[in-house]
Amino acid sequence: MPRIFVITGPSGVGKTTVAERLLALRPNLRKVVTCTTRAPRDGEEDGVSYHFLTADAFTALRDAGATFEDEEVYPGRFYGSRQSDVDALLANGHDVLFVVDPKGTRTIKARHPEVITVFLDAPTDELLARLQTRDKGATADLDARVAAIGQERAIGETCDHAVQNPQGALDATVRAVSEIMDRP
Repeated sequence: MPRIFVITGPSGVGKTTVAERLLALRPNLRKVVTCTTRAPRDGEEDGVSYHFLTADAFTALRDAGATFEDEEVYPGRFYGSRQSDVDALLANGHDVLFVVDPKGTRTIKARHPEVITVFLDAPTDELLARLQTRDKGATADLDARVAAIGQERAIGETCDHAVQNPQGALDATVRAVSEIMDRP
């Protein structure tokens, strides 16, 4: 029976990188492309990285009850996934992977307790350095992101599993998450 997994953690922890490795290693695993109202970053493609929506389009989707989960992560910045996308993957026999922030994870787990959640973490100084590198020194809402790390870690304590992803340990992190996915 197909299962749903969530990889979560604070901004800069490497959620996307770990997910990409897992998707390459696990042929039956499919990532849900989530929706967001934020602007695309360099190299992100609509329908691949995210479904980039206007706030009005996102609100209409949410108000129609067509989301599997949705959350306002930062003021005016919404993230979520379409129920139809999840249903299609499961109907085709695929395990489903979500890569979402901790608030989204909390929402998913509350609505769908059977989902298996994995919280990735790393030392705070590494998280901040990764954000600055990723965003080329121009990290949007950096103060809000720093303040959110403690709140995100508190949510992480409610996840089913926790895995550390310190600098230089990507292979070990991916292996640990894959072993969690192999458990019955």
